[in-house]
Amino acid sequence: MASLIIIAGPNEGECYSVDTDVTVIGRGDDCQIQLADERASRNHSKVTLDTSAMVPGTSVPLKRFVLEDMGSSNGTSLNGQILKAGMVMADGQVIGIGGTQVLFTTRDYANSEDALKEITRIGQGTLADAATNWPTSDSWREERTLTD
Repeated sequence: MASLIIIAGPNEGECYSVDTDVTVIGRGDDCQIQLADERASRNHSKVTLDTSAMVPGTSVPLKRFVLEDMGSSNGTSLNGQILKAGMVMADGQVIGIGGTQVLFTTRDYANSEDALKEITRIGQGTLADAATNWPTSDSWREERTLTD
């Protein structure tokens, strides 16, 4: 479905598949993505799969992923903007939680190693550069079809 890849912070390099309706991120033991970041709240933010809208002209649900802050102490940001309400995420956007940065992608990876290989290739060799070099158009699909 989609993936969350930690590109900065104590959990750097970890990759999580977003395969449930609600994915909670924070320091708490009950979080699907547990961060070792002291600036993250126990239940800091959540990603919700929204299928309430349909692909135009069909009865096929449109899969949208919505990021919400869960009343955290330090807030949650999306591409550097503090969330005031739930926001629909786009491929390649970066979630900020405390000192942690999480890359959201609509691609699903089998494991962290595969994800890191792909994002460092796209990010021109470093994990830190991955978000700024992430493809924002669908042209990457054509490139992958022709070269992979």
